[in-house]
Amino acid sequence: MSGTFRAEPSPVKVVPSEPGGLLDVLSVAAVVLDVEGRITLWSPQAQELFGWSAEEALGSRAAGLLVAEEYVDLVLELFAKVMAGGGAWAGVFPVRRKDGSTRLVEFRNMRLQDEHGGVYALGIACDEAVLRDVERDLALSVPLVAQSPLGLAVLDRDLRYVLVNPTLERINGLPAAEHLGRTPGEALPFLDTEVIEAAMRRVLDTGVPLLDQYGIGRTPADPDREHAWSGSYYRLEDPRGRVIGVALVVVDVTDSYRAAQEAAEARRRLDLIARASVTIGTTLDLERTARELARLVVADLADFASVDVLDSVLEGSVATAPGPRTGQALFMALAVAAAHGTAVVRAADPVGERITYPAERLVTRCVQTGRPVLVPHVTDADLARIARWPYR
Repeated sequence: MSGTFRAEPSPVKVVPSEPGGLLDVLSVAAVVLDVEGRITLWSPQAQELFGWSAEEALGSRAAGLLVAEEYVDLVLELFAKVMAGGGAWAGVFPVRRKDGSTRLVEFRNMRLQDEHGGVYALGIACDEAVLRDVERDLALSVPLVAQSPLGLAVLDRDLRYVLVNPTLERINGLPAAEHLGRTPGEALPFLDTEVIEAAMRRVLDTGVPLLDQYGIGRTPADPDREHAWSGSYYRLEDPRGRVIGVALVVVDVTDSYRAAQEAAEARRRLDLIARASVTIGTTLDLERTARELARLVVADLADFASVDVLDSVLEGSVATAPGPRTGQALFMALAVAAAHGTAVVRAADPVGERITYPAERLVTRCVQTGRPVLVPHVTDADLARIARWPYR
């Protein structure tokens, strides 16, 4: 037995809108006229806009009820055009309210047809001043967001991006399309998004903004360098106080962060030098001085340190110091210090032991050249040149 099976479509989730949306702000009114221009349907918003109740308006001719005498002929002409199928009409028109005042109203008029072929005119209207205010706010906000030198984003209550401006696109190294509809964790997995999302949820729950939240990381915009950002979060609410999401403002503070780090490092070095001048060399005991030096270095600069001295120096002579011909050198290990137990500690030469270091040992290279030997990233091969290998 064979056949073709088709999965049933998933039911659409119908979610009622909460009060405070754009249509509520505009308070859009609806009015329906019959072919003779009489009012047959009248919405509550129409009463708010025009002042007439449904009982007062229904059955009346709209032109006589709502239009000043000098505009009646124009309105009838436009009405006839719409009813004849000449297309919809849109524009601003002065309307006479129940209290005798005149108000400019934005109209959208179109023809309706019922199942029996009867035709009607539907008028959708809102206060022109309110509409202009909304349009002005949108006209101002859109370029402000798009042209802002700050990275800006808006996320909904599920923490999914709904807006990303060009600056944030450049900061994150991702186009807006790769943000929209995704959470920070989905769009930016290369950052510590657990902290970011936790901060956003806190703002959504409490309504208290979080300002200058610092983060460090690398993005596709500049994958070879770490950057620093300052992020601020605040909750977004509509005019009626309904929570609609969270806004994010991001500033790249890499330059100032690095300057602060360099200043802190300089202060740390000065402090180290000051403490070294007080704690090291207070005695002529060489072994004690070596231990003091190793402990000071481990406390501030390294996880592990050893102090090795040329045996010729201990003997009071430099005649046997390593040179281009011999390559190798005889050292004595004077001190070892470690922040915690590691395999490197076990590989270090025992304190007090004399041992000949071959030319490839980093300490040998150091005394041969008289210059520090720096290894940015230590590998197993480097460790073999630093200490005995394999580890004991």
